[in-house]
Amino acid sequence: MIVEDTKHKILLIEDNKLDQVAFTRFVKDESPPYDCTIAGSVSEAQSILDIEQFDIIVSDYRLGDGTALDILRSVKNIPVIVVTGSGDEEVAINAWKAGAYDYLVKDLDRTYLKAMPKTIENVINHKRMEEALDRKQRNLEAIFDAAPVGMLLADENMIVTRVNDAIRQIFHRDYPQIIGQQLGVALGCTNSMGSQKACGYSPACPECLLRKTTKSVLDSGRSVHNVEVHPTFNVDNREVSPWFRVSAEPVMIDSCRHVVVAVDDITESKRAEHERRLVEEKYRTIFENSAVAITVADEQERLVSWNKFTEELLGLDEEDLFLRPVQSLYPPREWERIRACDIRQKGMQHHLETRMVGKGGRVIDIDISLSILRNFEGKATGSIGVIRDVSERRRAEVEQARLLKEVANINKELNDFASIVSHDLKAPLRGIKALANWISTDYADKFDEDGIGQMNLLSSKVDWMYQLIEGVLEYSRVGRIKEEQVQVNLNDLVPKVVEMVSPAENIAITVENELPTVECEQTRITQVFQNLVSNAVKYMDKAQGYVNIDCVEEDGFWKFSIADNGPGIEEKHFERIFQMFQTLTSREKSESTGVGLTVVKKIVESYGGRIWVESKVGEGSTFFFTLPKQEVQMSSASLEADIAR
Repeated sequence: MIVEDTKHKILLIEDNKLDQVAFTRFVKDESPPYDCTIAGSVSEAQSILDIEQFDIIVSDYRLGDGTALDILRSVKNIPVIVVTGSGDEEVAINAWKAGAYDYLVKDLDRTYLKAMPKTIENVINHKRMEEALDRKQRNLEAIFDAAPVGMLLADENMIVTRVNDAIRQIFHRDYPQIIGQQLGVALGCTNSMGSQKACGYSPACPECLLRKTTKSVLDSGRSVHNVEVHPTFNVDNREVSPWFRVSAEPVMIDSCRHVVVAVDDITESKRAEHERRLVEEKYRTIFENSAVAITVADEQERLVSWNKFTEELLGLDEEDLFLRPVQSLYPPREWERIRACDIRQKGMQHHLETRMVGKGGRVIDIDISLSILRNFEGKATGSIGVIRDVSERRRAEVEQARLLKEVANINKELNDFASIVSHDLKAPLRGIKALANWISTDYADKFDEDGIGQMNLLSSKVDWMYQLIEGVLEYSRVGRIKEEQVQVNLNDLVPKVVEMVSPAENIAITVENELPTVECEQTRITQVFQNLVSNAVKYMDKAQGYVNIDCVEEDGFWKFSIADNGPGIEEKHFERIFQMFQTLTSREKSESTGVGLTVVKKIVESYGGRIWVESKVGEGSTFFFTLPKQEVQMSSASLEADIAR
């Protein structure tokens, strides 16, 4: 670990302005101990390096006037970290061969910046380690004491002869447990513990990278750098398996071969890498198991990746889809629409409904969201499409349009029917009525009492038939003929209804509580109150009758009641009275058409309410109906269902 408080002078070589800003903001936000200078090209960097000294160089691999290799060739003794967006193994190998200390891959969210401080520290640490090894024989003690990573010295038999304090802390062992022990025993390797023959004799030892690296340097006399090892050690009576990055350097001490081993604990970075892979796997799982089709195309608009749902949607397999031109999956005119979006140039997400062509030329209605994929330089590298099958919805929309057209035709037929009824049925009735009146007048002296009664009966039946036709027409108008929705104050409306009904003097009509104001069609709400109040008055059989109108609030509805002390209704008729042409008295006794309550029921239900009756024979009846408290509008669904019936 770096313990000095001094700032590290860092030269960032980056030609991408956004990445320059991102690095500058990261330094400002995280406040690492860096003194940063930024160069936008190889030539600018070389000019700066001619006049300033830096502790470390962080360079983008591809620059406008060269590459990071040009920087590596021009600088000496300054560690260089290469950063690139390609993640190409060959680029990494070339960089390391040229002398790069480390290699970072840029990602879309620039999370690589979070790893940079640790990388910079590691690079500086390794640089210091190498400098210490260069001074190995002259100042070995100082090297061991100052080294920021764990260091140990072993002889040609891999007996540990010296370690620094970092080694002791890393392996949680005291100096007597380490010095003079075989490498594996000294560090607490589980394969060496309890074995007096020590390191090299356990069955696992031939595969131990730590041992193999150390032995390789002793045998070949050549340095080895940055070998990652994952041994298992016994620490405080428990087994742990950390990750180390090991570098080893051969040295001669008193004409004997020795090896200096630097051990850097990279367990945390490995754990972070593992977690990153888990996240990638999670998103891969989501990608593969998504209930929508997801496709990824390259810069040449060829499919390079897709999920299982894509194959199911199109009926095509991997052989059919891999590197298939995206254009071939769309009808020509639809592809022109997609291309017209031009999201590669506009650089934004686009959403549209279109069609795809599946196996056998099957056309599929889809809803697609398109997004462009870009590299760290902002260059478009492909696109991603999220596709949802909307074929069922489209079929439903077509069916809905057909049904609406059918309903419109039915409404037109009903309008035509109403006109025919109004003209062709009412006109003859008016003629019959007139003829009956003329005959009764012209031949009054010819009729006896029975004849006069028959003519009066004929006239009343014509009136009843006329009212029946009017009732049927009124029923058909509900929901078809709409008025403007207005605020209706029922405290003003109900007295007018009572006045129109004109109750007899022996019938008292009262309003119990203040009535609400509702937004609805005034004619329809008038019909409701007029029918209910007039029925109560018409069938009153008491010497002193009363009709009481009331309203209360209940569960988001206005609950209205019209109560009377009339003859009452048997329970078996509670549903029947709301059916068309149904009356409880014979037509000889009453001129009722049996349509009024049916109209009321239709109006109330079209507003989202309901109507019912409670009654006891001889005591009277109470008709209840409800209306929603919010704005009252006729339900088209209710009306269409009624039309369908």
